[in-house]
Amino acid sequence: MIGRRRALKYFGLLSASAAGREFLGGWLPRGSALMASPAPAAGGLYQVQDAESAPSPADTESPYVPRFFKPDEFHTVEVLTELILPTDEKPGAKEAKVANYIDFVVYSASEFEPSLQKQWIEGLGLTNKLSEKQYGKPLTQMSVPEHDPKARHEGFPFYSLLKSMTLEAFFTSKVGLIDFLDYKGLTFLTSFPGCTHPEHQT
Repeated sequence: MIGRRRALKYFGLLSASAAGREFLGGWLPRGSALMASPAPAAGGLYQVQDAESAPSPADTESPYVPRFFKPDEFHTVEVLTELILPTDEKPGAKEAKVANYIDFVVYSASEFEPSLQKQWIEGLGLTNKLSEKQYGKPLTQMSVPEHDPKARHEGFPFYSLLKSMTLEAFFTSKVGLIDFLDYKGLTFLTSFPGCTHPEHQT
């Protein structure tokens, strides 16, 4: 469900600018080896490097200021991403600050994929329009074609974009990788612990 190639594409494009490298330095977990190189390797894929070479994030994180979305639009993005990945017994989009990632990628898209900005503006406009008619239901209705191949909805393309970028942002964030997936990074194990499921023990 996670567009790995698309995520790496965004990383590679963001790392081509100083502002993008600074953002990724604070976004990616240290030692995650997910810092993308500014130039694509053979085949158009981006290589990954040890995150130790990336700019170190500040010890104290300053509040994020949206670069592309207006305040009301940014709030809508926050709400929508939290509907995709709500907080329950584990952290969700809110804790991972998924909206920050989406805003920065869409802001940076002016240089490498201008159509992405248009998709988000039009998608948010459509969502607001539908919300005025049926409060609280637009996202549910927009997602129907995902489970019903025969169904059609004008907002499904935006829903797909919203979901894919939400998942990409979450599972490359510190919260998604470490707190949710329990990613250990480039740690050295003295011995292989093996499977801990009782039914697999001999």
